[in-house]
Amino acid sequence: MRLLHTADWHLGHTLREHTREAEHAHFLRWLVDTVVARRVDALLIAGDVFDSANPPANAWRAWFQFLGECKRARPSLQIVVIAGNHDSAARLEAPRDLLAAFDVRVVGGIVRGADGRLGTDDLLVPLRDENGEVRAVCAAIPFLRSSDVLALVPPRPADADATDRADYVLPRPADPAAAADEDPLIEGMRSLHAEVFAAARAMRAPGQALVAMAHGYLVGGALSELSERKVFGGNQHALPIDLFPADCVYVALGHLHRPQSLAAREHVRYSGSPIPLSMPEREHPHHVVFADLEGERLGKVWSLRVPRLVQMIRVPERGELEPDAALAAVQELPPRDAGRPDELRPLLEVAVRLPQPAPGIGERIARVVAEKDARLVRVEVVVAGGGDDPLPPGAELASLTPEQVFVRRYRRDHQGDVPPPLLAAFRELLDEVQHGGGQ
Repeated sequence: MRLLHTADWHLGHTLREHTREAEHAHFLRWLVDTVVARRVDALLIAGDVFDSANPPANAWRAWFQFLGECKRARPSLQIVVIAGNHDSAARLEAPRDLLAAFDVRVVGGIVRGADGRLGTDDLLVPLRDENGEVRAVCAAIPFLRSSDVLALVPPRPADADATDRADYVLPRPADPAAAADEDPLIEGMRSLHAEVFAAARAMRAPGQALVAMAHGYLVGGALSELSERKVFGGNQHALPIDLFPADCVYVALGHLHRPQSLAAREHVRYSGSPIPLSMPEREHPHHVVFADLEGERLGKVWSLRVPRLVQMIRVPERGELEPDAALAAVQELPPRDAGRPDELRPLLEVAVRLPQPAPGIGERIARVVAEKDARLVRVEVVVAGGGDDPLPPGAELASLTPEQVFVRRYRRDHQGDVPPPLLAAFRELLDEVQHGGGQ
């Protein structure tokens, strides 16, 4: 059977107030055509369907229209979707009973019964081929916040060592010191994964493959800065790849926007985002990934590049230009095309290096761009030799991320870099403020 793995759509996303609706619509139409042309049996969407916990109406409309078009175009298609850290688990799951009638399984969170046992039935999805035969079992594990994970840590008997607890955990580090220092968040995730995969093996029949979906940052993954929210407090809580056992033939991951495999394991994959969600992401390709299963084994993994609708331009491509050179480069851009819809014009970022403060440079560039066939995302201003603090004249505070503002303020007040534990706490607090209310 054939699986198609995608993630990190971020429907409803805006780039400095510029809508991405047309780009998402273009991708979703292409995806429906691809599902049909490539005879896909199951579509795995590994989190961050939406850009925020409370998506705008047009994002919900795009989501439901896509599901309807998929079902009409390929009636046998199954769709499995998990919540990512940008999604509201509750909102994503709200129509799950209705969507189940259309072979769409939504997994937003985890549930434990009154007896404390994990509701694994909600996390396990039998995958069928176009003839209706079950060919695989999918363990669909949604994104979990720190408080959810800590609640999963099993009681640790005072006299028990790692081997005594092998019934509910995956293999531990051989070094006793490393085991003693193990992070409780990782301990909780080990407990969850062990329980889920034990249930999956019990469900799986001979000849059926075991696959998994998850959303988070695994050790060894390459981040795309400015787009991916740090989860589990940053790299210190990156999840180990051995959470996924050796008999799992394909692991469909979400969260990192750069497509990649991990630790030289072709079957453990981030599909990446289908469109670039920040200017740095314009530099790498955007793919969906196919996994062809042959019985219990993985036949092959291959990817297909997503066609890009809107061009993204940086002036210059690398580094910065002096103000006059930047203005001259922008002046060379094509004039505005009255026949092109605004949402299809290229997105532009201009980087300027100032030998000394020059108030108004951003406004001057914006006036030139207004006559060009481009939409100005931002003017990045760098003061030569001045570091990144204070904010140079002509730049806007709104052009900085909350983390950048926090780091600047800390450096100003304390004359040094933010200690890693404090930065991790800030990231977790920011994530709760921005997305915690959607649970």
